[in-house]
Amino acid sequence: MSLIRVNQSSVTMSAWSGAAILFRFLKTATVAEVSMNTSFCDRDIISITDFSREEILHLCEAGQRMATLEKTGKRNSLRDALKYRTLSYMFYEPSTRTRTSFNTGMRELGGRYDGFSGTEGTSVMKSETVRDTVTMMCANHNDVIVMRHPLDGSLQWAADVANIPVINGGDGKNEHPTQALLDVLTIYALKHGRLDGIRVGFGGDLSHGRTVRSLSLALSHFDNVTIRWAAEDFLGMPDDLARLLVSHGVRVERDSSVRDVMRQVDFYYMTRPQLERMPGVTQKDIAAMMKQYRIDPPKVDGFDVRVLHPLPVNSEIAEIDYRVYFTPAQAFFTQAEFGVFLRKALLHEMLGHEGYRRYDGRLPAELGVGNNRLPRGILGAKQSAMFIDKIHDGTVIDHLAPGSLRAVSDALDLENRGYSCTTATIPEKSNPFIKTNLPEPSERDLKTVALLSPEPTIDAIAGGRIAAKFVYLLCANANCITRVVNEDVPPRFYRDRDAVRCRYCRRQYSITSRKATEDEKSSWIASLPGGIEPVAYPD
Repeated sequence: MSLIRVNQSSVTMSAWSGAAILFRFLKTATVAEVSMNTSFCDRDIISITDFSREEILHLCEAGQRMATLEKTGKRNSLRDALKYRTLSYMFYEPSTRTRTSFNTGMRELGGRYDGFSGTEGTSVMKSETVRDTVTMMCANHNDVIVMRHPLDGSLQWAADVANIPVINGGDGKNEHPTQALLDVLTIYALKHGRLDGIRVGFGGDLSHGRTVRSLSLALSHFDNVTIRWAAEDFLGMPDDLARLLVSHGVRVERDSSVRDVMRQVDFYYMTRPQLERMPGVTQKDIAAMMKQYRIDPPKVDGFDVRVLHPLPVNSEIAEIDYRVYFTPAQAFFTQAEFGVFLRKALLHEMLGHEGYRRYDGRLPAELGVGNNRLPRGILGAKQSAMFIDKIHDGTVIDHLAPGSLRAVSDALDLENRGYSCTTATIPEKSNPFIKTNLPEPSERDLKTVALLSPEPTIDAIAGGRIAAKFVYLLCANANCITRVVNEDVPPRFYRDRDAVRCRYCRRQYSITSRKATEDEKSSWIASLPGGIEPVAYPD
């Protein structure tokens, strides 16, 4: 695609949401040309951790150029950039800003958009899987998918399935990378292009939302960053996130009050309590927890701090008092417009080239295979009459958790499926087991067992002997898409430095099985990929 050259306008910018300092920075930003970084062409945008510092800065500069075009009266100067492109939005959860800002960006670049917001009226109501719905969007000749879904890891799965690029518009309480990028762009603009040495405070719900995780991980790419926070324990920063940030050189401090945080930061990032992710917790409960942490005028008075919020504000809990909207501290509406600039820039970077991905109806074979079976050594047939010598061909489901035998047996429903089912608990074994002539449990069978009794050992019996033996591993994150049986997502893991992580939700996984030896564990870990490798889509 040829470069589109735009001359700097002499149009004087007026005040914009009270952010005069931002406009002065925009005026001095020279927009010599709108060009693409080839590393973003047709790229999936799933996690902020997939970006380098240089890539984040490049998108900040690209978003800055889009802002300058808008503020100098040249909104439509790229109207033909994506003239023949189509965006599909798939929002399984409500959205205002994310969905409409992507649509706005696409429209201003000359492209089209179509999709659904809410699952009513779609085949999701008929139990269609994420895999099948995503595949239909590819078959409908779209060029990019923007998707939001309540399950952690669902967007990595969507990216694996799709043969077109996928953008994460929020997956459960996991990540929201474009929100993080627009947040960083806002900070970048308000601080004259400086991100090193930034001090950011967090408040509201740090535990159940995805924006705090994504923004803090984005900031970890920069030097001398300090994050401070104040919240109730139930809403506080998760320990695993704090440890991860510290490992990346971020200073993380908890303070006792909002004002303690305000006096030591440049920006205060407030978030909405995610009541939809708190089963059993009422709005009244949360209002009581939030009472001393709400942002009101007395908490911002006297501080040179800008208040950000990914929006929406919950009008009933009112985590930000409406009076703060009219103070110099308010920057969240400026932040919202930067969502248009960032997403417009990102779409231009991803799709502003010739050609398109052709759909041919095939899926990669690896989408049906996991790497979650930890092989164990076969020591030979046991002699007890309760063990495998009474099974000629079938399966032993061994090392079940105490107290889980009945639940596992009922869930598998083997006898009603036409198979034998012998359950046993014997004195010399602390864990019960099941024997069956089912020759090969399906992936759904194994996942059902692992949900009720983590890390079962599976013995495949052929000719009265153990033919194969493995521990079945499943991500421990209760909201991970791999744990939804009928989604048929094969569990996959990868190595990340000294940790093992789920490919989809990227949460760390620790093997708890005491039956697998250290050598067996080490061998399995060594067999894992050293990162999230792209799926090889058929040519």
